[in-house]
Amino acid sequence: MDGFEISGKTIASTGSALLAIPRGFSRRSGLRRARSFLLVVMLPTFVAAVYYFLIAAPQYISQAEFVVRGATSQPMGMLSSLLAPEGGSTADEDSYVVQDYLASRDAARTMLRTQGVAAMFNRPDGDWLARFPNVFTGTSFEHFYRYYKRHVLVELDTSTSITTLRVRTFRAQDSQNVATALLVAAEQLVNHMNERQRANMIGSAVKEVEEAQDQLRDVEVQIATYRNREALLDPLRQATPMLSNINDLQVMLTSAKMQLAQVQAESPSSPSIPVYQRRISVLEDQIARSNKEVTGSKTSLVPKITDYDTLVIRRELIEKQLAAAATALESAKAQANRQQVYLEEISRPDLADYAVYPRRIIDVLTVFASFLTAYLMGKLIISGAREHQIV
Repeated sequence: MDGFEISGKTIASTGSALLAIPRGFSRRSGLRRARSFLLVVMLPTFVAAVYYFLIAAPQYISQAEFVVRGATSQPMGMLSSLLAPEGGSTADEDSYVVQDYLASRDAARTMLRTQGVAAMFNRPDGDWLARFPNVFTGTSFEHFYRYYKRHVLVELDTSTSITTLRVRTFRAQDSQNVATALLVAAEQLVNHMNERQRANMIGSAVKEVEEAQDQLRDVEVQIATYRNREALLDPLRQATPMLSNINDLQVMLTSAKMQLAQVQAESPSSPSIPVYQRRISVLEDQIARSNKEVTGSKTSLVPKITDYDTLVIRRELIEKQLAAAATALESAKAQANRQQVYLEEISRPDLADYAVYPRRIIDVLTVFASFLTAYLMGKLIISGAREHQIV
């Protein structure tokens, strides 16, 4: 056992060396961790604080609220609410349409053309980082549109159907002007939607009325052509006196025959018998000629009456069709008026008294929290990788 003995001095010196290495190592690692914390977390936070408190320009918000309503919006009963399909009403759908339009490229182009928002977003009042264009953006319309969507916010509350519009610029008056112009553009959109809806609803009814009117004009032209060709104003009315004359001749013929029979019975040799016979012959001949004028040939009155009656019946049918189409048109107009949509302003765009942006303290704390989270995640990833290498 003597060969394995170790002196106390040796053990003490060895222990001191072992203890000295961890202390130096922890000191260096602590400095490294502090340096990385300063670089990753505190330096970006300091830069953000300098920007938000010393450089960032104030930005003003103008807010407006409106609701899109339909003229036929009525409270629904319990049974109606149970039977109604899910998915919202027509007014809610129109609210989504207006919301999408205000945040669309068309609205951005309208504001560029009518309000000059490009100059508003590039005011000297704004700082070099918040203006458009800046060092991080291009000058194309797509870059402007992305900038526009960050400064024009449209939110729809589905529970109340109230849409809130917020516009943010470097001047309070600019924000109010842009918000007012956007409301005007939204109202024009709603009016255009009403016009299209009205045109779609009454378009078919108007077409039916126009077709019936065209047909009626054609029939009137045909009737006028017939009257000029036949030289008859109304064949049926003109045939009435002729028929009445034939009837009178028939009565006279019957009377003459009765008188002839009576004379022949009472006095067979009476000289008035030839007179009655000639009268009867004349009446029969006249009746025959009158009948030929009414019937019996293509030039008689009956074919003319038939052709005229056909035109008159067709005109009456078309007039009834025109009346029904006109009634349907009035009904379609009334329904279109009931279903019109309109934009009702709850609050007008206000003129801000103070700048809401930048939110200096909140923005700096957000930067600090973001980089701190990234630092801790990176630290956990590196520690896991080192433990994996040791194992």
